Amino acid sequence: MTDRTGTRVAGSGRSLKTAAEALAALRYLGAAAAGVTAEELGVELGKSAATARYLLNTLCQEGYARRGGPAGTYRLSDGPPWGDAWGGAGEETAPEPDDEPEPGIARVLDLDDAREALRPLRREDDPVSRYELPESLADAVTELYCRTRQRSYLARWDGDATVIVDARGHQGLARIPDLRERIPVAQAHALAVTKALCATSAEIEQLLLAQTDRAAFTATTITTTPGLARELARVRREGVAIDREEFAEGFCCVGAPIVAPDGRVAASIAVSSPARRFAQDSAALTDAVRDVAATAMREWRARVAATGTVRGRGDRTDHLAIEHSGPGATGPPRR
Repeated sequence: MTDRTGTRVAGSGRSLKTAAEALAALRYLGAAAAGVTAEELGVELGKSAATARYLLNTLCQEGYARRGGPAGTYRLSDGPPWGDAWGGAGEETAPEPDDEPEPGIARVLDLDDAREALRPLRREDDPVSRYELPESLADAVTELYCRTRQRSYLARWDGDATVIVDARGHQGLARIPDLRERIPVAQAHALAVTKALCATSAEIEQLLLAQTDRAAFTATTITTTPGLARELARVRREGVAIDREEFAEGFCCVGAPIVAPDGRVAASIAVSSPARRFAQDSAALTDAVRDVAATAMREWRARVAATGTVRGRGDRTDHLAIEHSGPGATGPPRR
């Protein structure tokens, strides 16, 4: 075993051991094209497998690494979270001609191909992008967190992916492993916050159902087209989407759509929790998501009625909305 964390430059002063371990983990990931397990990294760093797993999960959460499906292996991300490529400033590297994803790993769409294929959903072309989310929805996320004391999210559709635009949580609260701010279509079938959007937008649902290589992130992930279609129909009937350890083992999520006053779905709001907590309090968590979503939509409608416009004072300028209405319990019929 090499001591990758012990390297120091003479006279460089004090250093942070945790930061050194994270950098050593990045170097090890970069050198392991086939990926590494938490156990292997623990041996490399002289740490327990549990400590190594926490370190790897942190790297995944911050965008430096990704988990390679249910096998439990981790790999370096294709590029650093600030963009460009590893080891260069914007240099592009040609993909290997036979660089096919391994079984169980989600195939991420090529961005150029996706933008062209999704042209009808791009901001400049489609009504999905013409609305702005009101500032009051940030208060709704806070309210959901205060009621549940679990990590809470607000998300919207943005051209070719779901984007988490707001979140609440406290230090030490468990995070869903590998959940990024921008969720590609290749992962949307496994998360409640995305299923709530897909079920209430005909365009996004068609895009999701058109995917042919859905990854099974866990044993409970819904991967078949008929199964996913039934799941989205259930979301429309019940007004909430539920992820029962479908994206990450040990984590569940409940989400509901936020419908704009004109009947078009604008966002989704969701809460995640450890599976053990969800097993005990699923009804309470689901009720909280429903109530907060309903209150947020009611307040939005009241403000529009008072101002005469969907966009009111204090609306954020960087938020988008989505085509079509929500389920019968939360908005007009889906068109």
